[in-house]
Amino acid sequence: MFVYFDSCNMCGIVGIIGGKPVSRLIYHSLFSIQHRGQSSAGMIMYDGNIHVTKDSGLVRDIFDEEKKIDTPGNVGLGHTRYSTAGMDDIASLKNNAQPEYLVNPFLAAVENGNIYNCSEIEKLTKRKPRNDCDIQCLLLPLADKLYKKELNADLIFDSCKYLMTKIKGAYSALFLADSGENPYLFAITDPYKIRPLVLGKSNGVFCLTSETRVFKKINFEYIKDIPGGSVIIIDTIGNIFEKQVIKKPEKPCMFEYVYFAKPDSRINGRSVHNTRSELGCLLARNHPVEADIVVPVPESGRHYATGYAMESGIPLDEGIMKDKDERSFIQQTQESRDKVVEEGLSYLRSVLEGKRVVLMDDSIVRGTNIRKLIKGLKIAGAKEIHVRIGCPPLIAPCYLGIDMRSKKEFIARDDWGNIKTWEQIGKEIGANSLAYTTIDSLKKAIKSDICSGCINFPEGYPDEWKEDVQKLFNKDKKGQRAYER
Repeated sequence: MFVYFDSCNMCGIVGIIGGKPVSRLIYHSLFSIQHRGQSSAGMIMYDGNIHVTKDSGLVRDIFDEEKKIDTPGNVGLGHTRYSTAGMDDIASLKNNAQPEYLVNPFLAAVENGNIYNCSEIEKLTKRKPRNDCDIQCLLLPLADKLYKKELNADLIFDSCKYLMTKIKGAYSALFLADSGENPYLFAITDPYKIRPLVLGKSNGVFCLTSETRVFKKINFEYIKDIPGGSVIIIDTIGNIFEKQVIKKPEKPCMFEYVYFAKPDSRINGRSVHNTRSELGCLLARNHPVEADIVVPVPESGRHYATGYAMESGIPLDEGIMKDKDERSFIQQTQESRDKVVEEGLSYLRSVLEGKRVVLMDDSIVRGTNIRKLIKGLKIAGAKEIHVRIGCPPLIAPCYLGIDMRSKKEFIARDDWGNIKTWEQIGKEIGANSLAYTTIDSLKKAIKSDICSGCINFPEGYPDEWKEDVQKLFNKDKKGQRAYER
């Protein structure tokens, strides 16, 4: 029986296939998507034999020997994982590290996403999951469909379509399947394309991955974003077979643009940097304030601050310095988040003393970090602190994988579930004023419809999921996701 305590989103995935060994390309790609997951990482290569290296920790620590980097095979998968639910101890992180694979038939997989109806999917297969990760509800039913059959593109299309009509949630997933001398790399994307997936190439070698920045790292040419509801199949010869098996209007995750993707990436052709800068401009236009300097929270607020300073004419200055390259939001526990903030930042009194400061950041979830930042600015001598935030108030759990587990943990909600005013939140965090981006501004900057369930609940979810997420929301009582059981 599946017992899903653990989901994968947000994660970084990469799959590379061609006519030459690709393990080193995958290794370098993993560094480019390390920001998407810091709890574990792994790589699987295939040359008729299976070569797997995975563990908890960072890429640089796991692949600490040349023999782990240079492994044979012209096709492989890589993964950096951010655990958003369940057990965060080292043993669990090791056990749930990806890639995952089966040997009968040989099928390997990595996923960026969260499937919220795994209790229904468990009934589709008699296979037993090896771990608690929801990738099992992609891997096991698909293996049943491919078992004892001659692998070809039509079979993969049909099998993936069957799976995609059963699962509910956000996903971009990559698979590696054996077909004798010519293995296949193939991918599926959820119908709403909530999770990103892009295709690139170089000299007959092809790469599917989470972000376009990977292509800069490994000198590949960007080809396209994979549409929602698609299955794309590539063999080692370079043949590509693609079919959009389910067609629905795309609703990319707004948090990809706001926080998760790196600013040098593009999503559906839209620059992440330009999106954040435009949001900063709109904040300055809609919520101006008299101030002396604009200060970004490093690094998450930098591109918003650039736009705000440009539009307002208030000079941009570095009042906060970041001492370590870790992301507080995707730390596994609140204790580790606090530690990153406390140990990782320092304040420049020469910049801040006596100044009216506009403090820019991407979002406020729990409020813990922004309180500490404001306190640090005040200690360094800031006269006033006006906070401007690049996305609207977060008010509901993300049931598609972002680590916002319970409606009880949002600073924007009170103990009775009511939505607080901006003025109330501003007073709680110690700011002289607080203003957020609106949903309309978010859509204007992204230039697309978006999945916005966490800021507009439940209306921001796709229509067919609204009833499901409302039920999950109503079950939310203990500070954990309602589908964790």
